[in-house]
Amino acid sequence: MIPLRITELNVDGFRNLRGVKLAPSPGGNVLLGDNGHGKTSVLEAIDYAASLRSFRGATRTQLIGHEAKAAEILMRVAGPVPAREYRLRLARTSREITLDGKRPEHALEYFSGAACVVFHPGDLDLVRGPPELRRRLLDRILVRAVDGYGEALKSYGKALRARNALLRERQPNAKAIQAFDFPLARYGSALVRARTVLAHDLVPAARRALDEVALSPDAIELKYQPRAAGDQVAFTAALAENLPRDLARRLTSLGPHGDDLAITWSGLPARVVASQGQTRALALALRLAELHVLEARTRSVPILLLDDVSSELDRERTARLFKLVGALGAQVFVTTTDPAIAALLPGAKRFTVADGAVTADGG
Repeated sequence: MIPLRITELNVDGFRNLRGVKLAPSPGGNVLLGDNGHGKTSVLEAIDYAASLRSFRGATRTQLIGHEAKAAEILMRVAGPVPAREYRLRLARTSREITLDGKRPEHALEYFSGAACVVFHPGDLDLVRGPPELRRRLLDRILVRAVDGYGEALKSYGKALRARNALLRERQPNAKAIQAFDFPLARYGSALVRARTVLAHDLVPAARRALDEVALSPDAIELKYQPRAAGDQVAFTAALAENLPRDLARRLTSLGPHGDDLAITWSGLPARVVASQGQTRALALALRLAELHVLEARTRSVPILLLDDVSSELDRERTARLFKLVGALGAQVFVTTTDPAIAALLPGAKRFTVADGAVTADGG
């Protein structure tokens, strides 16, 4: 497997970052500094360039610094294909994106070339939080690994918004609403099928990851729970049958927008029975499973972004994680306030982050 590597990262006007120019190590990279100075924002800029979404849930305007007119990111990535250049400019009312100087035409081409896996403190909600977060996990993987998935996800969302808008009208027109059943069923059934297969593949990957972080691998089960069938004809029929309910609720109730990925631990819901420590380990295992599945499906090792990992894992599990990362050959970026964490990544390049500026130690 060939690891993906960021060879150059320039960021300006993103959050509080200004004039950031990094030449990262192909192996470990440690971002040191006090809280609130921009360490997480560096990881967020990397992942935003790769995924076009903020893992902290921020909107585009929230990502632009208070005193900046726009935020700009330039990221060059090497991997199994020739080096790619990602360039983004975020303004208050627009977003410009280019891949190798051109507007990207296909989602898979864009998202697979700089695949990142992010582990951050909010990941506890993968286990305990709402279904939306687990759906987002599945979608993050699939847009990078399945040709056409990103386009189907976008088309489904567009049809869903239009159907819901019609349902909310003062006097809804049933015929106009049903005109959107075909695209909903076409794209929605494709999403259900892809997510169901992925959930099945994630089980052995999650068990492998649990073994790697020293928890019982046989205790976890993952199962995708769809509200509608992965068959387009059956999906269409279900929408028609459910129309009276949708009219009463003024909302489309069936479809992958409401599905969940059930996580059970020793046969019971993990959100109920897992301890705080087990929840942290389960969340990490899901992220490592994401990495393992992407590695298997794309034949390249994703970039790993670890935000404040020392606050989420004890020293022993942190050391095990870093040893695993080294064995995989993944490029890793770690944020921490603790200089001792850097010692767990031998040979890592160190950067100091202060007031939105990033400097390489000794450089």
